[in-house]
Order: sequence, then structure tokens, then C-alpha cells
Amino acid sequence: MLRTKKYVSILLILTLLVYYILAINYNIYAASRSRTTSLSNLTDNNYPGVATLINQLKQEHPNWTFTILYTGLDWNTVIYNETSALHGRSLVQNSSSGWTCPTCGNKPYDNGTWYCASPQTVAYYMDVRNWLRESYIFTFETLSYDSSSQTLSGVQKILAGTFLDKSSITYYDTNGNQHTINKSYAQIIVEAAAESGVSPYHLASRIRQEQAEGSGLISGRFTYTDSNGNTAYDLRGYYNYFNIGATGSGSTRIIINGLTRAKREGWTTPELAIKGGARFLANDYIANYQDSLYLEKYQVDSAGGLYSHQYMQNVSAPYSEGYNTYRAYQSLGMLNYSFNFIIPVYENMPSNPSPMPNAVSMEPVTENVKVTTSYSALKVRASASNSATLIGSLEKGTIVLRIEKATAISSDGRYWDKIVYDNGSDLLFGYAARTDTDGSQYLTKVADVVTTNEKAYTTTDVNLRNGPGTANTIVKTTLANNTEVTVIDKMNYPVNDHYWYRVKVADGTQGYMASTYLTTNSTSSNNYSIVDSYILVTPGMRLSNIAGATNASSTFGTGASITYENTTYTLVMLADASGDGIINSADLLKIVKHLKQTAVLQGPALRAADANNDGTVNSADLLKIVKFLKQTGSISL
Repeated sequence: MLRTKKYVSILLILTLLVYYILAINYNIYAASRSRTTSLSNLTDNNYPGVATLINQLKQEHPNWTFTILYTGLDWNTVIYNETSALHGRSLVQNSSSGWTCPTCGNKPYDNGTWYCASPQTVAYYMDVRNWLRESYIFTFETLSYDSSSQTLSGVQKILAGTFLDKSSITYYDTNGNQHTINKSYAQIIVEAAAESGVSPYHLASRIRQEQAEGSGLISGRFTYTDSNGNTAYDLRGYYNYFNIGATGSGSTRIIINGLTRAKREGWTTPELAIKGGARFLANDYIANYQDSLYLEKYQVDSAGGLYSHQYMQNVSAPYSEGYNTYRAYQSLGMLNYSFNFIIPVYENMPSNPSPMPNAVSMEPVTENVKVTTSYSALKVRASASNSATLIGSLEKGTIVLRIEKATAISSDGRYWDKIVYDNGSDLLFGYAARTDTDGSQYLTKVADVVTTNEKAYTTTDVNLRNGPGTANTIVKTTLANNTEVTVIDKMNYPVNDHYWYRVKVADGTQGYMASTYLTTNSTSSNNYSIVDSYILVTPGMRLSNIAGATNASSTFGTGASITYENTTYTLVMLADASGDGIINSADLLKIVKHLKQTAVLQGPALRAADANNDGTVNSADLLKIVKFLKQTGSISL
């Protein structure tokens, strides 16, 4: 009995001692946690390279401000708590070795397409130095509502081309009856932002991220029947746009849990769900010191708790949502507005940015570089690794095109850039080391290669790519119809059946586009015509392209009411059979149903379906639209 009491006493003392040690450590972290706009403590000894990257952004955007979150947390401790401390806390869709947790391997999580992320993967995504550049900086933007910089048109840009790009919303109630909300998703999101105090760009990007192209969580028609044919869950008429509470094993269980939460909250319409979800974000996250996309995923501000309270498990979600916001600001010409960014830093950060597992982090660019190696030639390889297949070499002094620039050191200690060059018989895409392991420079940026200087205009909405062709390049942005560009270089042979021109846009952005979609004349006056009671326009046309015209409808698409020279006409946009002003698969489906006579088109929609303008709607029109969407053909009057 005495021995038992002695053991209990020893155990109690040890427990108290452990508790005391943990409490001391927590207090150390809590005491050193702070937020400040001062960069004075961001030395390379403590936080290598962070200040340099921030100062580069401040030079390019003087109106931007940065709040440094000194977390007081040890870097390795953070990575452990995001991975090994609780497997499944951070998930990734890449199942390749190096990306997935060595303990869990390819064990599926969530809906079966996600895997437990490895410490290397989480380190790559959590290391802010990999993302302190213009295209991803909005991952760190403060998520409060600012009506002066966050507008309806900005939200529309984020939602453009998705299922959320609608002028009205059809939904089903709990009895299965159909109703319509005469508002666009963009309007509802802006209203939700004003009511909750959350950025509408954040709300729009979050819904787009969570719902992709729609799911059972927002269909309003979900029921689940058990093995006996009985309705186990009737969750019709409930909506959950932010996937709040939508967790579980398998997609069915995820939907059931998410809609059960929606039922409890009373989210019986899309509008109630969006506004209710916005309030949830405001109260549960932004007010809890998780006031950036980064902090919503990675809870590292101890003032609001640590690690466990995370909005999503997807390690890359903050960056994809941040990029959507960046694109919205960019398209509106707002990148030089005043923004504040919260940048977390950690104690004992590695001396170099954490590399992507088994790969190299790349940024799309369009620029010329010169081979400056100390050797006679620079080797070009099939992938970003010194052990990859050798596909060619470049003599010292050669100038080539760089289309992707490494932003992190690869596992072999080099920065690898993706380049394009002509070997005399073919156009080759490959990788060359920009630096060696000792820091020696092998590729140096030089002035643009300019062989011509011609003004031109786009003839449709067209993708601007970082290099020539579609197979090995990345879309940098999409240029609207009738955008003025300057052609600075022309290829003299085709790639992917097109001749590719290097162009520069008014804001200085450079890229490549197929010459098929360029003309030397502005299309503002020759891409519409008046036929009887219709104004016919080509895809991508804007109201501003018809001088003096006004639009009485909410959408510039087929069926809109257009007043021109004191006469009212009905707009017909060729190929826009759905009437939303966007050419996509929805228009193809409309025409297919018309041809099968399951949903016959009439009036303006029927006229728009005649995409090749030959007076008949048939399979030739479908082919015309398919080629237009693949950018291998155009649609004209």
C-alpha cells in the first residue's frame, strides 16, 4: 500500500513537472508573439531572406503595407504539429513519393482523392518565402471588407466562366419546388461582405475553391436512400456553399454532414447560405486572429489558439484562392491600391526557402536570358534535375527565351529555369540551371529581343501564354476582344498549327498568342451588324464596342435588350445559345438538345446557335464552337 502511494506521488510530481515545463514553453511562445509593421527585426540571421523579398514588393508597390506576425514558434515544431502530430491535418492530392506522408503512404482521406501530406510538402507550402511574389501575395492579404477597393465588378471577374457566373439563381425549396432569386451570385456575395465585414473577394474565391463546378452541397436536391430503398436522409432545399461542417469519409458522408449543418443553421436558399457562411467566417476565423487565407489554413497565431482550428485541410488552398484574388485586382488595374499583408515568420527557419518535394517551384515569365556560364556550353535537360536526360547544349553567349523561372532551390541545390530555343530544325523546350551549387550564375536576364514594333488588336477573347504553342506553355492571362497589343517578335514557322507572335500589352505584360486572333484594324466597328430586329455580334464583343449603344439587361448576351440610335434591338451573340454572354459547354449542350428535339431553341437563341452564320443550325455549328473553344478557329459575321 505504501509502495503504491509512493508511485502515485512520484507520478503526480512528474505530471506536474511536465505540465510546468509545457506551461513555460507556451508562455515563452505567447510572450514573443507579436504583430508589427516594423521590419527592423527581420534580419537574415533570424529570418533569412524575408525582408529582402518584402522590400522588393514594396519597391514595386509603394502603397502596400506589411504586418509581420512574429509567431514565436519554432519552425520544426510547427511542421511536426501540422503533420506527424495528427495525421490527416494537412492533405495533398499528389500521391507521388515525397509528397505523401511516409507513415500513411497512399492511404486515402476525405473523399478518397486526398492523401496525408509529408513534412516536406507542408514545409514547402508553409514557408512564406516561396510565396512572397506578386502573383501569390494575396494569400496573406488582410481579409476585412474594404468597399473602396473591393467592388462588384471585381467579384464578377473572380466568378467569370464558372457556374457562379449567372444573372439570376434558380433553386429548390424543402418540398422540391423551384424558385428564382433575381440577383446574381456576385450581388449576393457583395451584400454578404457588407453585412459580415469579410472581403467579397475572399468569399467569392472561397466558394469557387470549395464548390468547383457545383456539388451535392449546393444542388438543393440531395436525398440518400439506404440499402432497403428507404429514404434515410431527405436534405432537399438546404445549401452549404462554404462546405462548413462538410467532413467525413467518402463523398456521400461529406454531403450529409454538410447539409445537416445547413439544416441546423436554416440555410434554405443560396442567399441565406452565402450570407450565413460569411458570418461564420467572420465570427469563427477572422475574429479569431485567422484573418488571412494563410492563417485560415495554418493556425499559427497563438492569440487565437494553435494548429487545430483550420478551415481546410488542403495545403495548397490558400495559394489558389490568393491567386484568384490577384487576378481580379490585376484585371481591374488595382494592384497599386493600398493593401495590407500579414506575413508570419518562425524561429529557426531554414537558411534557404523550403523546396517543393521532388520538383522545382516555377513562376511563368516571358523574357530573354543569355548563357553566362564559365564553361564553353550550358547543358539543357528534359526536367529540372542534374540527373535528367540531356537533350542539348547552348554555347556561351547564346540568347534564349525563358518561360518559367525557378523560385526555389531544387533538391540538387540549383535553380532550374524552363527555356525555349531553336536548334536549327525544331523548337525545343528544356531546363537549364540558372545557378550552380556554389551560386555561380549560368543564365542572366537581358533586354527583350525585339524584331518588329506593330500595333494589332485581338479579334476574340484569347489566351496570352508565356511561350509559343499550347503543349509546353502556361496561360498568363486572357485578353478581351479588341485589346490593343504591340507585336514585338514573329515566329516564321508554325507550332501547334499556328504562327505565334510575341506581344506586349499596355501594362507591360508580355506573352505569346496565335497570329490567327490578331488584326491590324480595331474590331470595335466591324464585329456587329443589324439584321431586322437583331443586333448580331461576335463572341467577346462588349457593349462599349458599339458606340452610343445602351443595354437595358443585366447581361450583355443573347436576348439582351439593346438601344442603338433611338431604336431598340434584341442582341444575338453568335454561339451564345444560353444567353449568358459566355461561350462554353453550356451552349454546346443547348444546341445538342435542339438537334435531338428534346429542348427546341427559338427566337434569338436559335439565331445565336447558327454559329457559322449559314442560316441553318446543325452539327457544323457544333464543330465551329468546339474549334473556337480550343482556339483553333474563330467565329465571325
